[in-house]
Amino acid sequence: MTDVSGSSQARRSREVAAVVLAAGQATRMGEQKLLLPVGERPMVRRVVDAALGSRAARTIVVVGHESDAVLAALDDAPVIVTMNPDYADGMSTSLQAGLRASAARCDAAIFLLGDQPYVTATLIDEIIDRFVSTGAAVVRPAVCGRPANPVLIGSELFPEILEQRGDVGGREIVERHSEEVSLVSVDDPHVCVDIDSPQDYEATREST
Repeated sequence: MTDVSGSSQARRSREVAAVVLAAGQATRMGEQKLLLPVGERPMVRRVVDAALGSRAARTIVVVGHESDAVLAALDDAPVIVTMNPDYADGMSTSLQAGLRASAARCDAAIFLLGDQPYVTATLIDEIIDRFVSTGAAVVRPAVCGRPANPVLIGSELFPEILEQRGDVGGREIVERHSEEVSLVSVDDPHVCVDIDSPQDYEATREST
């Protein structure tokens, strides 16, 4: 006989780590964009606060470029900080640094971009809830049917992340496992906006 209550309890007890990627050089912006103010807080602090306000078991912040300034913006936030000394080698190194700080203690990681200042704790929780209820290997939001960030990746795919090299995120892994992706529909596209350039920054500020 299958122990349904036991399997349900196992799903409910799954732990998800929030990994905030804040190590990049922001070459398209031309300055440290993560410190730019959005509202009354630096961009990266808004992302971290959303993670801390969610049901994620812990929040890891991966720093690299201008790490002292980024950490100063986080002030006394109760996060786990991990340094990525190889940040210049691309996004893959930051994903790996985040996993090394959390993989042994979580069933999945939700990767948050430090330049998505409008992401909310509610969206993070919806993604985590979908993972807990379905056990999907990948969960991500979809705006008008189009996949967006942040992306949750289950621990069964962590080895593939650790094998990546260069300036790649999780896109290839997600595409390789496209049949295992669960999409969470998002009504407000603003929460998934990421800021890559001065034009993006001004546009998002004008829209709020």
